[in-house]
Amino acid sequence: MSKRSGQSPVIPWIGGTLIWIYMSILSHTLRWKVEGIDNLRNLWESPQGWVAATWHSRILLMPYAQIRMRPKWKKPPHPAALMVSPSKDGEFTKRAGTWLGLYIIRGSSSGRKDKSKRGVSAAREAMEVMQKGGGIVMTIDGPKGPRETVGIGTIKLAQQMGVPIMIYGLSANAKRLNTWDRLLWPNPFARGAVVIPEPIPTSKSMDSEELRQR
Repeated sequence: MSKRSGQSPVIPWIGGTLIWIYMSILSHTLRWKVEGIDNLRNLWESPQGWVAATWHSRILLMPYAQIRMRPKWKKPPHPAALMVSPSKDGEFTKRAGTWLGLYIIRGSSSGRKDKSKRGVSAAREAMEVMQKGGGIVMTIDGPKGPRETVGIGTIKLAQQMGVPIMIYGLSANAKRLNTWDRLLWPNPFARGAVVIPEPIPTSKSMDSEELRQR
């Protein structure tokens, strides 16, 4: 048992594994309509670092490219990293991300000031990944919202390193769960959609709020 939380480490291992299995089933069975996949491929294979983000409610749909497309692409300079909340719930996402072959960074994309050792360490890890040509994948309104509101933290992370940011769209015919993010829960073989726009260039000199509005 974990002395800190009282929760057995087996629970997030099982839960995260089940989430990964369901993500894999959805990625392979949804009837996808895909637009702009080359925009992501160009970033993935580029020696430059990058940030990619989508809404937290789309988390079950996020692995589409990782599962379906990545095996066909060139290996990136550094494995992509998934930013995962340091909360208890983040343990499930951490396990699912590990099964997906992603490097895991425990930290928040909320943009709230975090001068804790964990917060500083997460920012440092993310920067190291991008310096080596890897990408950071995160939810742009996570980990606690407000729902479907672009958080400033993701923007500032990209600006700090001067790397492009890609905010991509995911959707599916699905029911909404009664969670803070109104999580999309599609059934296998439903219709799904991925829209990947051209990445937005960033720099430290650019206005963060202006970028957020884009």
